[in-house]
Amino acid sequence: MNLTGRPIYAKGQKADKPRKGMRPVSAKKAKHKATEKAAGAHEHMAAVKALPCITCGHPAPSYAHHVTGDKQPRSDWRVIPLCYDCHQGPDGYHAAKRTWVAKHGPDFMLLDQVAKIIAQTAK
Repeated sequence: MNLTGRPIYAKGQKADKPRKGMRPVSAKKAKHKATEKAAGAHEHMAAVKALPCITCGHPAPSYAHHVTGDKQPRSDWRVIPLCYDCHQGPDGYHAAKRTWVAKHGPDFMLLDQVAKIIAQTAK
């Protein structure tokens, strides 16, 4: 009993609801994932994640940030490597975009630099 005279119930007495599984992948998306272009994009993103952070130099592995600053469609080919702090941290791109852009420049300006690094490491 609590101070008001009501019984105290322990957590977990209610039956747990069954969890839903992952939502099914549409036929269109499954077909796209099976193409060579999608496989190449997956390999490209893996190569980008293996690079150090492009802005601060934090060692790999990095997060693959999809470039959005130039209003082009989002693509797995248009990614740059960012560490957690530069990507989602307090001063990161997704937390403080204006501050990040003022400090590092627009994210799409770093795509050429990433392409050069990947070309050098592929040799």
